[in-house]
Amino acid sequence: MAASPIAAEKFQFECTEEDVLTLRWAESAHVTAEDVQALVDSMQPLRACDCPLMLVDFNGMVTLTRQALTLLAGLRDVPVVAAVGRSPVERVLITHFQAVHSPSYSIEYFEDRAEALAWLRRQPMTHLALQA
Repeated sequence: MAASPIAAEKFQFECTEEDVLTLRWAESAHVTAEDVQALVDSMQPLRACDCPLMLVDFNGMVTLTRQALTLLAGLRDVPVVAAVGRSPVERVLITHFQAVHSPSYSIEYFEDRAEALAWLRRQPMTHLALQA
């Protein structure tokens, strides 16, 4: 059963019935370290629903601060992420994040939500066990 959505000023997320944790950033967001910390704090109740797959909708994101990227790269309870975006800015954000911040989890960028979900479903089960 899906968990109730959790919303904050710059994001909303929920664990769906398909066991996918879906994070949607506010439209055209400028994301700071404080926003990422609020996200991390809000994720605590959803860990109980055991969603090993995460889909992130950038929703026209404009910026992510260096500090926000550093916090995101250090997340330990996220095994694999499919990022969905529709702009060159979002693609550059993910490419930079992968190359410079070396996140502790697999992350790929997609322009199509269905492709992103298909990729998530193909990930080896060894990547889906949440780290302690």
